Amino acid sequence: MKHAIWIAAAFGAALSMQGLSAEEQAEPGFAKGIVTDQAGKPISGAIVFLDGVLDQNQQQTTKADGTYRMRLQPGAYKAMAWFYAKYEGQSFKVDLKPDSTDTFDDHDGAIRNFTWTLTGEKVPPDMGSYGAFVYVNVATDNMYVEDTEHLHFTLTPKGPLIDGSEGQVIQRDGGAPRTAEYGKILDIPAGRYVITGTYTPEGQPAQTLRFRNVWARKNTGYSDALEFVIEAEGNYCSNCASLEVESPKPPPEQGQ
Repeated sequence: MKHAIWIAAAFGAALSMQGLSAEEQAEPGFAKGIVTDQAGKPISGAIVFLDGVLDQNQQQTTKADGTYRMRLQPGAYKAMAWFYAKYEGQSFKVDLKPDSTDTFDDHDGAIRNFTWTLTGEKVPPDMGSYGAFVYVNVATDNMYVEDTEHLHFTLTPKGPLIDGSEGQVIQRDGGAPRTAEYGKILDIPAGRYVITGTYTPEGQPAQTLRFRNVWARKNTGYSDALEFVIEAEGNYCSNCASLEVESPKPPPEQGQ
């Protein structure tokens, strides 16, 4: 009996680490799978939603072992999933990455596994990324910065990330005008960070950037090493933050 229990436990751990992936495991009339984090640990309470034609929508929450199994009504479906993660006293809606975005029907059934991934582009037709982003607005009191690609940012994690893992230092350059990265630092893991930066225009001395948190309840002015946290819900976005950079100084005039 103990031997049988050990085998069952080992089988469950294997599912958690690898998911249900073999096509022959698909069960006609059912959609099933498992939801895990990046380490393979099952996520219970995740919501798996089947978006079907003719409003044949269904949803189910995952069990303690991260699995789900839903009986399908006649029709075609696309599967998606999400769950709510607590971090820094906030509740984040976390979209989960599917192992396939293909549609399926009730006749064949399907295996659809999902993973909590902190970054990465979503697969079309889904848009955006799984990571958070930071608005970075450069003030224009002293000068207007056109060469924003010469802005350099360093984000150093302060404590664990939203999934409890240890973050890595992130270094990014500013995006040029008319690019997706213009005024934004895209696709970073949700967490608490200290941001520093420099502005290195060609042929001019480098300047240290100074930041302030636009959404901070108390405005403490600009800092060259600003600590901030990604917000679950900002003023006009989710999974984001908004920072302002003090206007850089104009280059010295010739002869000075």
